[in-house]
Amino acid sequence: MQRARKTMRGLMAIIAVVSSLTLLRCSEDVQPTAISDVRNHSFTFSSGAVFHAALANMSTTLSFLDTPPSFMLSSAGGTAGGLSSFAPCILTVASSEYASGTGPQMNDVIRLNLCDVDTSNDTLIVGNGTATAISAPGVPF
Repeated sequence: MQRARKTMRGLMAIIAVVSSLTLLRCSEDVQPTAISDVRNHSFTFSSGAVFHAALANMSTTLSFLDTPPSFMLSSAGGTAGGLSSFAPCILTVASSEYASGTGPQMNDVIRLNLCDVDTSNDTLIVGNGTATAISAPGVPF
């Protein structure tokens, strides 16, 4: 009986998350990310778990550079950088200062099946299938 209650609670939590993400995607202001939306901006997330499990509960900043479309991921544990592509949103790590097991490593591929920008709030909404995160407003550099 308790197992059934836990299963129902878990199912209800999943439904709530999916419903809220569906509503977010219905907004005219939320759209798939393009390089023109994020070029030369940094987006800070309260947790970097969506990028690497070891970055859970660690403030992580994702910056997008202009040419070629590239990225820099940084947190207290280190930095990693490489090439970015959109539609689908893929970050291919070319270099990393993270120690093994503490963040993305060289040749890692970070696939974000959810990669939207909310233009009204200038935030980035990313997800990897198990974790979803919304950034603080982007900061131009």
